[in-house]
Amino acid sequence: ATTLLVLLGVAWLSSAAGLSPALGAFLAGLLIAETEFKPQVEADILPFKGILLGLFFMTVGMSLNIDMLMTKFASIIGITIALMACKTLIVMGLCRTFKFSLSTAVHVGLLLSQGSEFGFVLFTLAGENGIIDHELSQILLVVVTMSMAITPLAAHIGKKIRFHFQYF
Repeated sequence: ATTLLVLLGVAWLSSAAGLSPALGAFLAGLLIAETEFKPQVEADILPFKGILLGLFFMTVGMSLNIDMLMTKFASIIGITIALMACKTLIVMGLCRTFKFSLSTAVHVGLLLSQGSEFGFVLFTLAGENGIIDHELSQILLVVVTMSMAITPLAAHIGKKIRFHFQYF
């Protein structure tokens, strides 16, 4: 109950300050994760984890503009590939900096190449508040979704590369 009170309180305070309640809830989660009560909070929330994740992804799915995917298909695929390629190269570079083998760097880069769930929150809020154009917001939401859908295939390819070229 205290955890929920802190979560809702910080979300309300951030909303009162003109920020997103989602940002406040995120900050409260970070705050709670750094306390000695973290294991108990995780144990209390664990039974609801699947339901909350399902609810989150259902709301994201319902907010996507599928017509946008069809009308701007080539652009969305291009941006998705560019996002995943850039993230893969950055992660590969970091892995190589820390002396990982090239095959492991490729595998890790492909595993972490998707857009994140936080992108859903950021692009939605940016579109709603006029920071970016609503159409661009919708395109970016579809790009993040597409990158997450492609990630299992990219991870499988990365695993094959790592297995076949494990000594590089």
